Amino acid sequence: MSIDTADEIRRRAAGGNAETVLREHLERVHALQPSLNAVAHLREKAALEDARRVDTDAELRDGPLAGVPVFVKDVHEVDGLPFTNGSRAFTGHTPDFDSEVAARLKRAGAVILGSTVMPEFGLRASTDNALHGTTRNPWNPEFGPAGSSGGAAVAVAAGLAPLALAGDGAGSGRLPAAACGVVGLKPTRGRVPWGPSAYEHWAGLAISSPMARTVRDTARLLDVVSGPMTGDPYGLPATPPGHFLGACDTQRERLRVAWTLTPPHGRVHDDIADAVRSALDVFDDLPHALVEAAPDLGGMRDPLLAVMAGNVGALVRAVGPDRLDSVEAPSLEIARQGERMTAADYVAAVNACRAGAARVLGFWEEYDVLITPTATRPPLRIGEGPQGRSFAERWSFYADDFAFGYPFNMTGQPALTLPCGVDGNGVPVGMQLVGRPGAEDTLLGLAAQIERSPRTRRRKPDPARVARG
Repeated sequence: MSIDTADEIRRRAAGGNAETVLREHLERVHALQPSLNAVAHLREKAALEDARRVDTDAELRDGPLAGVPVFVKDVHEVDGLPFTNGSRAFTGHTPDFDSEVAARLKRAGAVILGSTVMPEFGLRASTDNALHGTTRNPWNPEFGPAGSSGGAAVAVAAGLAPLALAGDGAGSGRLPAAACGVVGLKPTRGRVPWGPSAYEHWAGLAISSPMARTVRDTARLLDVVSGPMTGDPYGLPATPPGHFLGACDTQRERLRVAWTLTPPHGRVHDDIADAVRSALDVFDDLPHALVEAAPDLGGMRDPLLAVMAGNVGALVRAVGPDRLDSVEAPSLEIARQGERMTAADYVAAVNACRAGAARVLGFWEEYDVLITPTATRPPLRIGEGPQGRSFAERWSFYADDFAFGYPFNMTGQPALTLPCGVDGNGVPVGMQLVGRPGAEDTLLGLAAQIERSPRTRRRKPDPARVARG
């Protein structure tokens, strides 16, 4: 089966072929899941019923995602689909309702195939957990897909579905997208709702984030899932239908683009630095001004950790003492750190996040877009872990990976990763574009220009090689 884009699949499905399209994707899932382990829970029977409904319902066939298979990360509730947050502690929990984004996907004619693997509570830069096991990178199975949205990124890269809805709390949507050679967008805070079961995650740092193989498909998914809902604490005004997809074709203005390879801590791996530098050559053919410059991204790591710890502590408290032995030790460790915090400590951390964000955002008074590497290092090999045994050592290791990621969760800005090459092990490298709050249209327009450039090479992994061993 060819790896079609969502637009091509939609045209086929809209002609009454949604069930056929779905069965093709299910065949691919069954062939590759044993080797890739991207899927946490599959809703095969319900998905087939949804596809048949698209084939017989004229309104659904006319939807912007008619018949397009979609996976969601195991943090989005779907009626009748097990919901575990990557944890054994939530085994047996099956919601009887759709999250708002799942409901929007269904109304748009999309067919939700199931949920994807993530580390427990999304707390690692690798994709593995005690419940579902380890997920492998379709480009090189000796490596993981980073984390925490690794299952979603693998599903898209391997053609299990053209679209996935992930989550990004500190770069954890963008890093897996980069490691798997797909497009990943962390929208502006408030662009995509989390409700109705929760109205924010991690004090607003965690954002629901679209993934796709192309910029246009990413925009198409954002158009469907974006928009405020009642009770949303950060909700942005709704945009017109097709607004973000249209932005991929309409950007004409000259942008002021800055770039940097210097992270606030750690260092950028040479293969990644070389790939990003080479990708910047595309600007020789674009009308934009490109200069080396960067905001001060320092001083934001510790407040982020405090916010994470407080939220994980609250989540683990909800598990209940009778199931605590089902929670993985690293998760318990950060939860206990959160339990030791006072309310004053947590408020101070949130205030520090906001103050740091205000300092960083001043940079966008002069520039329209900042370009950085998405990750500072390649993803870990399967079986490798972070250096150091203590929590502080492990956190420092992961934070270095995410050094260009988490600052923009704190600022709430939109940030998009584009494939820009591969490293010495054949694992993809991503280039990150960061825009002003609310300016996803600018990012998508520039990303589409870069993607269309003849200087940009697009390759696809061969996950069948992984299946063959």
